[in-house]
Amino acid sequence: MNVSDIIHEIQKLPSADKERVLNHFKYLLMPMHDTRPIFQEVTERKAKEGLCCIHCSEKNVVRFGKFEVNNGLAKIKRQRYRCKDCKKTFTETNKTPIYRAKKVNRWLEFIECMLNGLSLRESAKKLKDITHTTLFYWRHKILPAIAQIDVASFEGIVEMDETYFLYSEKGSPFYSRS
Repeated sequence: MNVSDIIHEIQKLPSADKERVLNHFKYLLMPMHDTRPIFQEVTERKAKEGLCCIHCSEKNVVRFGKFEVNNGLAKIKRQRYRCKDCKKTFTETNKTPIYRAKKVNRWLEFIECMLNGLSLRESAKKLKDITHTTLFYWRHKILPAIAQIDVASFEGIVEMDETYFLYSEKGSPFYSRS
């Protein structure tokens, strides 16, 4: 499933299901207003079976100092790690959508704009201090993360009617002007 498929699927949802998806994101991302809990959550998920090196997957990892990150609200000190085997360093956010992301506390508002079908420029106007270019990069971090969410199979009665949607390849990786 590519990015344009995900966007089309989100736009197809009725408003009640969009609200459900938004509530799911609120549940997952609500601590982002402080950002410390989201970093703790990432650390706990990665360290569930023991902290592993993201480069060589070995478990011979030690703490390797702290560094400061400005999250838009305040500066936060975060832990750095080093693998004793490959000697490379990493943080708990490496290989996650929030790696090197600024203003992570505003992502939930942007996801709400996405679910409401707002364009990047309209979303930028609503968020005020974030440009549409930044939102473009955020969208391309968020959508692959959405695609990885496990979706449970349908249960009970499922009803479907035909609905016609305008179709556009704009924004897909295969879009090209002929």
